[in-house]
Amino acid sequence: MQYLRKDNQQGFTLIELLIAIFGFTLIIWGLISLVSNVFFASKTQSGLLSDIDQARRLAFQITTELRSGQTGNNGSYVLDTAGNQQIIFYGNSDMDSGVERIRYFAQNGSLYKGVTEYNGTTYNTTTEKTILVQSNLANGANPVFYYYDGSYTGSSSQSPLSQPVNVTQVKFIKVAIQIYNKAGVKNTNIYTVNASATIRNLKTNLGQ
Repeated sequence: MQYLRKDNQQGFTLIELLIAIFGFTLIIWGLISLVSNVFFASKTQSGLLSDIDQARRLAFQITTELRSGQTGNNGSYVLDTAGNQQIIFYGNSDMDSGVERIRYFAQNGSLYKGVTEYNGTTYNTTTEKTILVQSNLANGANPVFYYYDGSYTGSSSQSPLSQPVNVTQVKFIKVAIQIYNKAGVKNTNIYTVNASATIRNLKTNLGQ
């Protein structure tokens, strides 16, 4: 018995199979890249929102503490240092019976808070407890703190006191925390959180 070969029955050649597999691989790789980019963008946006939310809470915390500033337990003036990127004042940070020396300062792209307790005689700064309060700080050389005297009217065009600032002149303080925008929003590289406060024990004509 003889079998006749049917020439019209053809399968895929090896080259065709390789081309099909290559094309399928490209499609899968593209889908994986797309999903990965979506998750990365979502994570980045979430990180930015977290930084901004933290900056808002921090700005509120700083201004609240400034408003309640008071003379140190050793008789120190309520405002010790009024620098562009560092402020030192006295207040009750932990709501206990004592007054602490509170320091906020920018360093290496982050903002820190240092608290020194009164030891009954003095504020020994070697015992200062420091914590990180804001990362991704974008201020660089730009001031974090701005200071105004009693003539401040609330105008955005009014210039702050020039450094070095005489702390006895300060009646109003602005906080400007700049955060790097890592979410890739077009034409927006930095997000700024602003807050302001009057140290109640120092105010004159500000009515706050």
